[in-house]
Formats: sequence, C-alpha cells, structure tokens
Amino acid sequence: MKQVVCTGLAVLDHVFQLPKIPKIPVKSFASNYFQAGGGNAATAAVALKRAGGQAVFWGRLGDDHNGDLILDELEEFGVDVRDVLRQQGVKSGVSSVLVDDAGERLITNYSDPKLISDANWLPLERLKESNAVLADFRWHEGAIKTLRRARELGIPAVLDADLTPEGFNEDVISSATHVLFSQPALKEFAAGKSTEKALNYAVELNRGWVGVTEGSGGTSWLDKGSLRHFPAFEVKTVDTLGAGDVFHGIFALGLAEGNTEENSIYEASAAAAIHCSRSGGRKSIPDREEINSFLRNNK
Repeated sequence: MKQVVCTGLAVLDHVFQLPKIPKIPVKSFASNYFQAGGGNAATAAVALKRAGGQAVFWGRLGDDHNGDLILDELEEFGVDVRDVLRQQGVKSGVSSVLVDDAGERLITNYSDPKLISDANWLPLERLKESNAVLADFRWHEGAIKTLRRARELGIPAVLDADLTPEGFNEDVISSATHVLFSQPALKEFAAGKSTEKALNYAVELNRGWVGVTEGSGGTSWLDKGSLRHFPAFEVKTVDTLGAGDVFHGIFALGLAEGNTEENSIYEASAAAAIHCSRSGGRKSIPDREEINSFLRNNK
C-alpha cells in the first residue's frame, strides 16, 4: 500500500439538488439536500484511500462543530488526520453547492481569513515514509513546503492547480514535479494562449510535467514538448461535484505506485467518470475494484 500526503483544503459542503441553477436572483426550491465533506486535497485523499492507497491529510481547520464533522467523515473513510491543525476561535471552511439535473454545479465557498498561513508546524519528516504528495492552491505556504520537500526526496509532487481566491503563485508551481490544471484555471493563468502554449508557459516554471483536465473534453498534457490528449470516458452525468479532486487523487496514487503519467491519467479518468455518474458526495467515489471493472468494460 503506497502512502500519499495531501496538503490543502477541507470544507463542509451543503449540497442542494434542483432542476436548474437560477440565472437571476430568485427564491428556488431544492429536490434534495445533504451534507458532505469537500475540499480539493481532502477529497483527493478520500479518493486515493478508496482506491487502495494510504491517505494522509494535512490542513487547517477551526475548533468549531463544522471542523468536527469534517474530521469525523475523513476518519470514517480511513484518512489519517492526526496532524491536522485545529485553530481556536476560527471558523472551518464551508460551501454552498447547487447541483442541477445535468450534473453541473455552482459553488460558493467561505474560508476564514484568520486561518493561520504559517506552515512551519508541518511534520515534513513523515514524507520519508511517503511515495507521493499532492497539494492544492488553497494554502500556498503549506503547498510550497510539502512539494519542495517531496521533490528533494525524489518522490512525485503533484499540484492541483484550480481556481482559488488566493490566486496563482509561481513559487508553488515551480515547487511541483507535476502540475495538473483545471481548464478554467489554465485559461486564467495564461490568458489568451492556446492549450499547448499555456502548458509550455507552465513547464518553464516547474521544469517537470504539466497537464490540464478539460471535463468532458478529456485530459491534455505535454510529452517531450508535444501536446498529447486522452478523451474522457462517456457516462450519463449525474453530479460533477468533486470529480476533479477524485481525478487528482487517483493520478497521484498512480504515480506513487510507479505508473507512468499516461497510465495514471487512464485510471484517474475512469474514477472521475464513475464518480460523475453517481450522486451522494464522497460515498459515490469508486474503489479499486470498481475502477478496474469499468476499465475492462470500456476498452
């Protein structure tokens, strides 16, 4: 069992399912509601644990009830949360999520600005026991320390480069061995550039591997300077919430297990497709047997 440390965001999602996401300010009525854990790094940790990896989550939470719920769920899924920092008098992150009948979502997230940015408390010595790390953009200091130490140790250091209120940080990007953008994030990062030129711009920073997830369009990446593409698997989409996080988690686990980037994308694409075809938060994340079965049936 390979260990992956995931550093970054954990939140509590309040999910409302409704026929259509309103385009104008109006009172709308949900057909269903549930709470579920969210956050890029935390959900990636659950995904790789479900797929047979050993998941460790490093992040910051408040000392409130929402923080208790977030940690309880991560522990229920078997994620190691012993080193999560609980900060007194601070609110844990929450999100309101609207999901329509086509599976598309609208997310409003709140993160307390009083959350500590300092990352000197991270137990970086634990990375010697790990086979890869994954970090998101929601905590720059934590991402830099985790990714740089992993790179020093010669293990894959994966960055989930998604849109965030904290913005892009070139030091974070340059610290990662593998940078995997979301399509909206890559467009913002390299405005006006084609996918190939944007990825070439990014690879000048990290001098490693770069790619972009494009939702139903698949995944593109650079291979020795040439643009490669893997199409997404076709499924009936029910809910896209967390699909990118699942993709990143399985991709990082694949690298930790010694797979190539292409094979890791193959497995991550399958996991994300299965997740999109279901509803129910993290309970819909597939396990390794489900991923392998899906791949056998979609050759």
